[in-house]
Amino acid sequence: MKKTFLTILLIGAESLLLGINAQTDSSAVPRDGISAPREAFLADTIQTSRISAPVLSHGTPRSSFSGEMLRRLSPASAADALGFFPGVRIKDYGGIGGMKTVDVRSLGSGHVGIFIDGQRITNAQNGQVDLGRYSADELESISLNNAQRSGLLMSAEEYASASVVHLRTRKPSFDGKDWNLTARFKAGSWKTFSPSIRAEKRIGKVSLSADASFLRSEGDYTFRINNEYEDTTGRRKGGDISSSRLSLGLWASPFGGDLSLRAAVYKSERGLPGPVIRRLSGLFEPSDRQWDLDRSVQGSFRKSFGTFDLLLNARATADRLDYESEVTGGSSIRNSFSQRTASLSAALSWQPLGWLSGGLSLDNRLSDLNCDVKYFDYVSRVDTRAAATLKIDAGNFALQPSVLFTRVEDFTEGAAKTLVKVSPAVVATWEDGSGIFTARTFWKDIFRVPTFNDLYYTLTGNAAIRPEYATQADIGFDLVSPEGWKHQFRLSADAFLNRVRDKIVAVPVNSQFRWSMMNFGEVRGGGLSLSLTHSCRLAGLSVNSLVTYSFEKATDRSDPGNIGYGGQIPYTPFHSGSAVVTAAKGPWELCLSLLCSGKRYSASDNNRETLLKGWSTVDLNLSRKIVDIGKSRLKGIVSLTNLLCARYEIVRRYPMPGTGASIGISLEM
Repeated sequence: MKKTFLTILLIGAESLLLGINAQTDSSAVPRDGISAPREAFLADTIQTSRISAPVLSHGTPRSSFSGEMLRRLSPASAADALGFFPGVRIKDYGGIGGMKTVDVRSLGSGHVGIFIDGQRITNAQNGQVDLGRYSADELESISLNNAQRSGLLMSAEEYASASVVHLRTRKPSFDGKDWNLTARFKAGSWKTFSPSIRAEKRIGKVSLSADASFLRSEGDYTFRINNEYEDTTGRRKGGDISSSRLSLGLWASPFGGDLSLRAAVYKSERGLPGPVIRRLSGLFEPSDRQWDLDRSVQGSFRKSFGTFDLLLNARATADRLDYESEVTGGSSIRNSFSQRTASLSAALSWQPLGWLSGGLSLDNRLSDLNCDVKYFDYVSRVDTRAAATLKIDAGNFALQPSVLFTRVEDFTEGAAKTLVKVSPAVVATWEDGSGIFTARTFWKDIFRVPTFNDLYYTLTGNAAIRPEYATQADIGFDLVSPEGWKHQFRLSADAFLNRVRDKIVAVPVNSQFRWSMMNFGEVRGGGLSLSLTHSCRLAGLSVNSLVTYSFEKATDRSDPGNIGYGGQIPYTPFHSGSAVVTAAKGPWELCLSLLCSGKRYSASDNNRETLLKGWSTVDLNLSRKIVDIGKSRLKGIVSLTNLLCARYEIVRRYPMPGTGASIGISLEM
C-alpha cells in the first residue's frame, strides 16, 4: 500500500512539474451559485483544460466530473465515477448487477441525498438508492457536495442530508444543426454487451431528446479469496443481469422562463449472489433473484422577476420490486413490493441589496408502500419540509446560515409518532481578494428519518425507533494558480469532525432468527481530505490529472462494555486515495485511473479475524477517432478494468471481478 500511495503522489507531482501555457476561464458565475463553471477538471471538460479561481458561492467542499471528462473516464455507472471523489466509499457487492450505494465520510448511505436534475430520488422502503442503475452515458455531470450546496434557489430537500450527490442529465446542444444522433455499442468480458442510442431534435424553441440503452451480462467471473485462514477459488454464479432504460426529455422557454420535463422507465432482472460460503455439496451459495420496474416523470420550471427567482419542481414515481430468496430445504419464497411517491416543491430567492440575499423553499412529498409479506400493513407517509436561508456577502467574506423545518407523519396500523424537527446549519467563506486562496468552514446538524423497513417490516420493525442524528464540522481551503501562470493547478484540503447519535442497527431478539431495529449506536469520526488537479500541454499533448487522498478515523462509541468499543467502524479504511490521468493528442485519447484502499475491518472488534487487506485497481481506457467527416464522428474505444487483476473484497466474502476487457464503438452525427 505504501508503494501505491507513493505512485499516486508521483503522478500528481510529475503532472505539476510538466505544466506549461494554459488558459484561464473568466466565465460568469450565476447569482444563486447553482452552477460552477470555474472548477477546472472537476467541473469543466478536459478538452478545454481550464482552471481559475473558486468563487464564494462554494462554501462547502465540492467535487465534480462533467462533460468530456466523464466520457473519457467511461465509468460503468454513476457509482463508479463517485468512487474517485475524496472521502467517498462505494459499497459494492460485486459483479455487473450487484447493488452499489455511496457512503460519504462514514456517515452511512442513509445520510446521502441523491438528486437527478435537481430533484431527489427517494426510497422510503429501505432508504437505499442503487446508483448502479444510472448509466454515465446519459449524464452531463456528476457532483458531490458535503453538507449542501451554497446556493439560494433550491428545494428544501437539499438541506435535509449530510451530503448530496447531483446527477445532471445531458441537455441537447445543436451547434447550428436541428438534430443530433449518437449510437454506442460495447461488448466485453463475462458475455457482456450494451448498446445505446440517443436522438435529439430541435423544433423551433423546443428541444427534445430520447435515450434508450440495454445491458446484458452473465457476470460469471472467476474469483479467489486468499488469507491466512483459507485459499478459495471458484466461479461466481448467479450474477447475471438484463436491464433496459428509456428516457425522454423536453426543454422549452414558456412565459419567459426555463422549463424541463423528463420521463424514464427502468426494467431489470438480475441475480444477487450471496456470500462465498462452500456447502457440503462443494458448491457455493446460489443467488437470490430480483426484478425491478421503475417509472418516473418529473418537471422543473424556473423564472426570474427582477430581484426574485422562482423555481418549481414536481416528481412522481411508481416502483415495483419482486424478490425471490432461498429458504431452508432448498425451496424459495417470492415477495412483491410496490412503492409510489409524489412530490411538489417551490423555492424563491431574493436579492434586495448587493450584499444581502435570501431564499425560502417548501417541499411536500407523499410516499406509500404495499407488499404481500405476511402481517404487513399498508403504510403511507406525508413528508413536509421548509427551509430558509440568508446570505451576507461582505466583500471577501460571506456568511450563510440556514434552518430546515421537517414534519413527517405516517399512516398505518400502529404508526410511529409524528416527527417534528428543526435543523440548523451555517456556512462561511473568505477569500484573499485575488481569488488565489479561499478558506471555508461549515457546521451542520441533521438527521435521517427511519425508513418503512426500520419501522414496520414484519418481525423486525420497531415503531418506537428514533431518527439517526449526524453533526458535522469542517474547515478547509482552496489554493489555485494565478491567472496567466504556465502551471494550472488547484489544491483543496479539508479537515472534518463527525458524530452520529442514535444509530439505527439491527439486533437479535430472543433468538438468532428474530431481529429488531433499535437505536443503539454512536459513532465519532474525523479525518482529512486532499485533492490536487493539474492541467498542462506538452509537445502538443494535452495532459490533465487528479489526485486525491483521504485519512479517516471513525470509531464505535456505543457501549464502553462492548469488546468493539473504540474500534474503527466496519468497512472504513484509515487511508484511501485515487488518481486519474488523461492525455489527448490528435485522434488519440487515453485515460488511466487508479483506486486504492488501505486495510479495513468487517466489525468494530478490530482483530486478525475481522481484518480485510488493502487493495488497489488500475483501469485503462483508450479511444481513437476512426472517421471524422464534417460534424459526424466515428470513434473506437478499448477498456481494461482491474488491469493488474487484483483479488479483493469490498464487503467480506463478496469477491470482486478480476481483469475485464471490452471494446466499443461510438457514432455521433
